[in-house]
Amino acid sequence: MKHGMDELLKRALTPDDRPDPWLNQNILHRAEEMTFMKKKKRKNMVAAASVITFGLLLGSTSAYAAWRLMTPSQVAEHGGDERLAEAFSGEDAIFVNETQEYQGYRITFLGAVAGKDLSDFLATDDQGQVLNDRFYSVVSIEHTDGTPMADTTDPAYGEEPFLVSPYIRGLDPAWNNIFTMGGGYSAFVENGVEYRLVEMDNVEIFADRGMYLGVNSGSFYDNTAYRYDESTGEITRNEAYGGVNALFALPLDPAKGDPAAAQAYLDEMKREMEEPDEITFEGIDAKIDAWTNALDLAELETYCERIEGTTMICTPDAEGVAEYSYDLGNEGSGSGGFFVNECFPAGTAPGTRCINGFSWGENGMADLKIEIVELNEDGTVTFAVYRPTEETIRAVEQQ
Repeated sequence: MKHGMDELLKRALTPDDRPDPWLNQNILHRAEEMTFMKKKKRKNMVAAASVITFGLLLGSTSAYAAWRLMTPSQVAEHGGDERLAEAFSGEDAIFVNETQEYQGYRITFLGAVAGKDLSDFLATDDQGQVLNDRFYSVVSIEHTDGTPMADTTDPAYGEEPFLVSPYIRGLDPAWNNIFTMGGGYSAFVENGVEYRLVEMDNVEIFADRGMYLGVNSGSFYDNTAYRYDESTGEITRNEAYGGVNALFALPLDPAKGDPAAAQAYLDEMKREMEEPDEITFEGIDAKIDAWTNALDLAELETYCERIEGTTMICTPDAEGVAEYSYDLGNEGSGSGGFFVNECFPAGTAPGTRCINGFSWGENGMADLKIEIVELNEDGTVTFAVYRPTEETIRAVEQQ
């Protein structure tokens, strides 16, 4: 696999598809375009006494009127998954029904369930092996003023992007989230309320550590939405964040935690992150791939233009990782981190540029976006996203 969460392979996920770890992706319901990215380098409720609790800096939170919303079982039934509907009605299901309101949105964490063979639509890995040990959670999203959410069949769907992801206490959420844990979701809108059924690897093995469920604005993890305290392992909301950043405690039974299995899982995740992965293309895709890899970065502005609003100064942390994020609305968004010394080894002259990643979709060169990082004199890095000019697009497509 390629390095880092900044490596973006946007996919249209269905409930029976599992993404490769360490690849960011657009998991919007039936996303219209498939985008490729390459790197230049690089239980009834558990009894209260036995539930792990930990401090959350929550905002407006309440127990929402459960009768107004569909139950997790009904959500599963809506998708035709009778086996999962039964699981959500079983004694091992976790019912939460907690609501938080931010920036004109009401987010309700309805419940979760985990275990083996719980679904009629089991996911498979890249080798076609069935993934039968999974974790399922259900959330609802709605406008506080009663305005209906856009239906998934409406072209406007996706203009209000949200990421629903679990996070593990003691692990940096920027590197440990739904993208790295085999996740995806399906969604539908009923009576103006959007319901999301999220599926991923079974994270109950981390139950003894403590877990959260977050819902933030955007299609990707936003490192400005939450605060991670490395000394305590706590994850909290950034109160100054300008979007939705709901954060719920995920009340798992700590007795279900398995430290040995959890460590093995993390070790495998790391191994996959460091393992190279080759992607081959044909036709126009091969042409775009070759052109981008051969791009003279010193002459970048001759062939490309910087996309307004994507420029940011990134400061490496103690481990040399610089984090970035951007949002292009209907054109997608991205966030992640990269090791600065991989792009810029010791002695690299300021002003040197490096391709952090690039992506395109069904419209070929017209969809191409190139993430560029440039080393500054003070050791910071300037991040920006570029697209080819119309003249460049025509020239490449005519070759």
